[in-house]
Amino acid sequence: MTKATNTDNNTESAAPKLAIKTQTRILAQATRCQGITVRTTNHNELNPDSAKLPRLWERVYHNYFKQLKKGSALYGIYHNYESDALGAFDVTAGWREIDYQGDKKALASLESVAIPTGRYLVFTKQGEMPAAVINAWQAIWTYFNDLDCRYERCYQVDFEHYVSETQVDVYIGVK
Repeated sequence: MTKATNTDNNTESAAPKLAIKTQTRILAQATRCQGITVRTTNHNELNPDSAKLPRLWERVYHNYFKQLKKGSALYGIYHNYESDALGAFDVTAGWREIDYQGDKKALASLESVAIPTGRYLVFTKQGEMPAAVINAWQAIWTYFNDLDCRYERCYQVDFEHYVSETQVDVYIGVK
């Protein structure tokens, strides 16, 4: 993970049923990642028949996970936003470029994506995957739809950092 500076103490989300820790972090160094990319919408992801993300992650685990350095973290990188949470966006399921140890020929089929420096609001959720990450995103939508929300999303790059098998940190770019 890139170097990060905490700027706020942990706070709880306004959503009592989805209590989640949040903090503001400044990423001082960009991270280059690579992986497999799909284009989707939140609307499509709500329907199991049109959802692309479960199949995307299955492909990563089946085809690439064993080719990563031991202890490598996985990332879900949301980028190329059409507009906001209602528009289309790309998701790259991947890893840091330096963590790949597989066949170099396979690199041609992967997309390279940068996690840029900047200010992020980080939502941390623990639990069984994928329920924990789904609950984290529900808390994020609740948080940003609150009329008293003190942050505004950038809709440039957001990302999930899978810290362990039971913890995900979701970084939301904020102005």
